[in-house]
Amino acid sequence: MPAMSPGLLHWMALCLLGTGHGDVMVIQNPRYQVTQLEKPVTLSCSQNLNHKVMYWYQQKPSQAPKLLFHYYDKDFNNEADTPDNFQSRRPNTSFCFLDIRSPGLEDAAVYLCASSKDTEVQCCLPFVHKPHCFPDPGAFSRTSTPTTSHNNRKWVCDCQYLICRQS
Repeated sequence: MPAMSPGLLHWMALCLLGTGHGDVMVIQNPRYQVTQLEKPVTLSCSQNLNHKVMYWYQQKPSQAPKLLFHYYDKDFNNEADTPDNFQSRRPNTSFCFLDIRSPGLEDAAVYLCASSKDTEVQCCLPFVHKPHCFPDPGAFSRTSTPTTSHNNRKWVCDCQYLICRQS
């Protein structure tokens, strides 16, 4: 097997994952991307149910995924610690793009796109994402006893299985 060229060290790989669940399909393109340092990269994401919420995450080796951007409809939300080098756009509810203007070695990571009809709450952990019209967080219990929110929605949380569902 030939030795690896030092020139290859100047390349970085961006790995992309597509996922599907039932009738919902999230597709990222390209699935894998190898680029030269500082050469702009555009990643695309599409979903087939016109979900209102779309997210872009970055996951570096041995780290949890980090939220970069999210959209609620066309309302754009940039996380405070997202580098200026990263930009996103969502021309319609089915597509979302991630642009890395001048990728460096520190940007080598797995980039994940996700979509959601509405954002879910984790009953036993802090809120991860909060949609615009979500019930009052005080309406949730850390037990499996049903609770009623200010708008009469009943919620049951089972902390053993980290499940929250509307009853």
